[in-house]
Amino acid sequence: MASDLRLDDLPATIHLFVVNRFILLPETTLPLTLTDERYSGLVESLAAKNGYLGFILSQELKEGRRFQEVGCLGRIDGLNVVFEGVIRFRVRREVPKAGKDDFPRAEVEYGEFAADLEDREEDLEGWDLERIKAALIQIGRKATPEGWSSLEAMPPRKILRLMAQTMPFAPAEKQALLEARNFRALLELLFALLAVNFLTTTPDDPQGQVN
Repeated sequence: MASDLRLDDLPATIHLFVVNRFILLPETTLPLTLTDERYSGLVESLAAKNGYLGFILSQELKEGRRFQEVGCLGRIDGLNVVFEGVIRFRVRREVPKAGKDDFPRAEVEYGEFAADLEDREEDLEGWDLERIKAALIQIGRKATPEGWSSLEAMPPRKILRLMAQTMPFAPAEKQALLEARNFRALLELLFALLAVNFLTTTPDDPQGQVN
């Protein structure tokens, strides 16, 4: 992403927002309505400090941990409660709760995901992003004619990241998308998952309808 942030600027210990229905990716934004008053208070406090909140998927208890190893750091826009995906992180260890603060916190490291902060162009040979964007918008307009003007102005990379972020994939699939090593790997996995989840047929479906 275009950013003047450096790894050294990022917090080594962060609060975690443990979720189970969505992920946050770098270069995307996530409007969020917080119905839990505890988290509303936390976000308000962090926003006042130009702070960050780590988004991480939950998982079944494994070695005592309630969440995955990799998440994404979100920068808070306190005016609109919008989170901007900044960089992915790996959890080093969960930090014991301090005082009345019952929110999970963890020491994290960002080094393996340093490319999330860079503007460097990747080799995307074989992927015509503008053509993919046009096809997606055309398909979307047929389903819901209104509300596509904002996407037309959006770079195709952001549209595809938003797709990866918002499509109703299984938690393990969402986590795999989050951990994709680069944008090309994200693209390949995204379209493989779309094919498996939405473009396959079943043996008892003689009409070959889309699932």
